[in-house]
Amino acid sequence: MLFKTIDEIKQYLAVGAGTDFNRLKPHIQNAETAFLLPLLGSVLYSELQDFYDAPENNPLAVNSIQFSTLLSIVQRTLIHLTYWSGFQVLNATISDGGFKRTENEKVKSLFKYQEVELKEYFKTTGFNGLDEILFYLEMEIKKSEGETVNFKSFAESEAWTILKSSFIPDTSTFNSIVFINHSRLTFLRLKSPMQLVEDLEIKPVLGETIFNEIKLEMVKKTPSAKVTAILPSIQKAIAYLATALLMEESGADLTEKGLYFESTTSGNNLTTNKQPTENERINFLARRNKGIGQNYLEQLKSYLIANQADWPSYSGQTGHALRRNNNDKKSFWAC
Repeated sequence: MLFKTIDEIKQYLAVGAGTDFNRLKPHIQNAETAFLLPLLGSVLYSELQDFYDAPENNPLAVNSIQFSTLLSIVQRTLIHLTYWSGFQVLNATISDGGFKRTENEKVKSLFKYQEVELKEYFKTTGFNGLDEILFYLEMEIKKSEGETVNFKSFAESEAWTILKSSFIPDTSTFNSIVFINHSRLTFLRLKSPMQLVEDLEIKPVLGETIFNEIKLEMVKKTPSAKVTAILPSIQKAIAYLATALLMEESGADLTEKGLYFESTTSGNNLTTNKQPTENERINFLARRNKGIGQNYLEQLKSYLIANQADWPSYSGQTGHALRRNNNDKKSFWAC
């Protein structure tokens, strides 16, 4: 666990002097398991724990500045997520007599709207902190290219934020097309929808030959001019169609960073109910993005036709709707 005392927590959150650390401990452990472990991966999480336990007597001491900075960001994030995820239990007294809220003549419970706002503060600060962790790791790994790689275990994990084999490899590229507030969490949540769009929409339009050619070329340090020219059309179609899929699937908009941790979507909602118009707005945005994405797909087809010299294998066939078995038929389709 990445906290040992209340004094450590006070660096990041002004908790009362009488706060019982043992009461917080299980919620800290729960938040580490629910949020930090899937975000960092088991290897980096273990390395950070080892560094915290013995910062000067382990092999990671050579990178003490990087690990100290990461630990500070992680602890600040962790304590806010602890209070968010454990809010209901920490806000009650549990005894053999049942569940009660604490109130006396000097100290009274918060009003309901204050509870909601406080919980929203913990949630927003916590998830923003997770994004800050990803950003810090990304920047440190980029700085260490060509040398000993900082946080190598994270760069080799599934949680790594640079998807080199994807048409849209990083958060900045995606954000330049569809605004996701530069969120690495949102970008990672879009990984699966982007793959679906590549397989079911982009590949049938391009054809396997062109698809594979572009994939091989785009990962090179200097892709060919024709690939550089066609990539923006592909990326725009993917970004809009993928965000439409995500909103349809989740029923939430792109600002909901907690969607990266699927288990939080049902158990840790705010106590207030959303208005029906919110669902209508999400459905509208999903339909809108899907329509824009389909328009970009049509532009991609037009581009391939207009640049047939660069892409001679493009046939213009994007499906098989008119194909049928002509055996024993009085008429036939010619394809």
